[in-house]
Amino acid sequence: MKRYYEDAKEHVQHKVNTSLRMFINRLHADFPAHWHTDIEIIWPREAPYKVICGNQTYYVEVDDILLICPTVLHEIFSLSPGTRVYIQADFSGIGAIKEIDKAFHLMAPALHIKKKSCPPDVYNYLCSQMNKIMELYFGSTPPIYTHEKEVDESVISYTKLADYDELEIYSILMQLIAFCGKNIHLFKESNSQASAGALKNSLPLNNVCNYIAEHFSEDLSLESVASFAGFSKYHFERIFSDYTGVTFYQYLQQIRINYATTLLSNPELSVTDISYQSGFASCTAFTRAFKKSTGYPPSKFRVLNEEQHPLSANPHFADRKLRHTVV
Repeated sequence: MKRYYEDAKEHVQHKVNTSLRMFINRLHADFPAHWHTDIEIIWPREAPYKVICGNQTYYVEVDDILLICPTVLHEIFSLSPGTRVYIQADFSGIGAIKEIDKAFHLMAPALHIKKKSCPPDVYNYLCSQMNKIMELYFGSTPPIYTHEKEVDESVISYTKLADYDELEIYSILMQLIAFCGKNIHLFKESNSQASAGALKNSLPLNNVCNYIAEHFSEDLSLESVASFAGFSKYHFERIFSDYTGVTFYQYLQQIRINYATTLLSNPELSVTDISYQSGFASCTAFTRAFKKSTGYPPSKFRVLNEEQHPLSANPHFADRKLRHTVV
């Protein structure tokens, strides 16, 4: 199957009459910088990947799982030949569920689940859920060992899903996202002592995340949110970073940028209006932060979303040649 990146927005070709796409990629090829409204899950089974999401780089080893949040600009590099599982699912219609958005904020730009550091029971649970999705999508025979439809060495299913299979797959994906959100400390921490501390503070910090989600457009400060949580500024700064994997201001800024990304689809709002509605102190600060996060200034990102702007016009990628990518 061919996907053409005429611009940085990928137009995901879902399975017919669904909002899902899943395939087994065996091709040794890179994917240029792109973004889409789907959540994307990459599960290398025989070969690793290097993935750049925003300004963060992930080295995804065999059997690791990487969840890339919607609208995140990402680039994928194949380090060696081998099988990888891909899942893409459009969550734009489920965005009204606030906790879905909160989970994506915690995971942003991506959540790297490392087999070697993940508790075995947790990792086995996640793998069992992934295998359930594969069985529903491809059928009862593991697709890695079948050739239902092979295009450019990749296994892709074109068969129609059985009744309610799409709903069941989405229910599993939502369980996965909820599980990762509730247990974010398991994937963000590197030692057991820090994990124990994050677990102890998970309830008050979960309340803090809810508070930020409701008040991000206001003039929030580290001091005011620490006071709301009942911690000193310095203690809160440390445990919040342990819990989310980013600093307070990085977390707050990502929430504002994600919200601004949604507003940019409304042509009646100016970039200046969006900057203030998203909580930025000025349009200049918004433009600078947005470009750092996505690679594009807001005005050009808006045009991209309207499918009119080529990738080569972005100075961030000006030295790259547009090319067809086959998966």
